[in-house]
Amino acid sequence: MSSRRHLCLVSILVPLLAACAGTPAVPPRIERISAEQLEARLPQPGAGLPLEQVVQLARQGVAADELIAHIKSSASRYRLSAGQIVDLANQGVPLAVLDHMVAAERQRIFDDMAADANKRDLACHERIDRELRICRNQMSGPMYMYGPYPMINCFPPAPGWPYRPYCY
Repeated sequence: MSSRRHLCLVSILVPLLAACAGTPAVPPRIERISAEQLEARLPQPGAGLPLEQVVQLARQGVAADELIAHIKSSASRYRLSAGQIVDLANQGVPLAVLDHMVAAERQRIFDDMAADANKRDLACHERIDRELRICRNQMSGPMYMYGPYPMINCFPPAPGWPYRPYCY
């Protein structure tokens, strides 16, 4: 009788344990992109004030500060290559204006990258918090404990603990 009971218990526990055992999560592979692919993914700058007009204003003797103010007010963005910078400098565009054009575009790219990183970080932390809530709220047979006690395999065991797993 005892062996039949053990056999019955084993036949019930094996499928349950098999259902609990899953494949471990594999972190995604980071794919590197080339400079051309990065250029294609970046949003194209919009120039409310074309480069030809900047050159004309510079040739008319407009001060660098006024040119920069005009570029800012038109919300123009320029992604200049080294050759374009040299050509604009040879056509009389002040270096301060060229520095502003390059720095403004670089700052815009960095701001966009930071916003994207913050959005991914927030999504990662929300996923971790959701998984922890699910883990803490699970009720499974003999491990069920009354009250807000976390299960043994849930980390951190309580909100506010310094442990936070890495996000992939």
